[in-house]
Amino acid sequence: MYLDFHAHCNSGDPVEIRKYVENCEKNDTMAALSGGLHYGGHDYLPNEEVMRICREYPHNLVPLVKIDLWDTPPDPAEFRKYADMGAKGFKFIYPYYPYDHESYLPVYEELEKLGLPALFHTGLYRPNSADVKYRRPVLENMSPLRLDTIARSFPNLKIVMAHLGTGMFRLQAAELVRLHPNLYFDLAGSGNFLDVSPAELAALLKPPVFTRDTEGASFRKLVFGSDSYITIPVIQTEALQAYQMLLLLNQIKGEEKQAVLGGTAASWMGIKL
Repeated sequence: MYLDFHAHCNSGDPVEIRKYVENCEKNDTMAALSGGLHYGGHDYLPNEEVMRICREYPHNLVPLVKIDLWDTPPDPAEFRKYADMGAKGFKFIYPYYPYDHESYLPVYEELEKLGLPALFHTGLYRPNSADVKYRRPVLENMSPLRLDTIARSFPNLKIVMAHLGTGMFRLQAAELVRLHPNLYFDLAGSGNFLDVSPAELAALLKPPVFTRDTEGASFRKLVFGSDSYITIPVIQTEALQAYQMLLLLNQIKGEEKQAVLGGTAASWMGIKL
């Protein structure tokens, strides 16, 4: 079984949810589903509702709670509360301040204590109505470089850099992934998993001093994430096919392949695939 670490709960319609789950079943995949508020100019389902949906489909859905990093930082106790409720990880996107702002550091300290992973959106983000309202430096706040301090300060916190920073930040993002043992990445979104060629991915993951990676160990920093939505389940299918092709053409097989397609993330979340 596979684990899709990057999926969105944008609908509570039971019919659409069932169709999404059926697609997960077809793909032999479990999806880490996030909802929450303040995704730029729009919101998704509240975390409690997402957790309820995941409890209905425990074989294919697992909750990834999204907490707002806003002008007043969240109470670290909120994360422990959700962990006690069954959250298996946390999602961050569109922060008021940069991800590495000092006021947010107690949050990451708590996540490290909980032993749960964190998924951070990085790179480009489409303009929306929230930009006009809040006038925040959106791309600067979510730059891959903003994860450097977090990775250094909390070495036992497993961090996933969503989208590998997207196109213009990709090289910078890859350098950070190679630098920090606890920093991983996904290629979520069709603009990423269809844009990066097998050769480009291999080059991005290549150590700065040449060594022959005959076991494909560098690819263990890649985590399968689709950026699928409840209302658009086909994205997961397309992403799974694209990841499998990237791995095939880089001759990544066996345990290394399974690590990418779910084994690594599942180990952080205490999930048996």
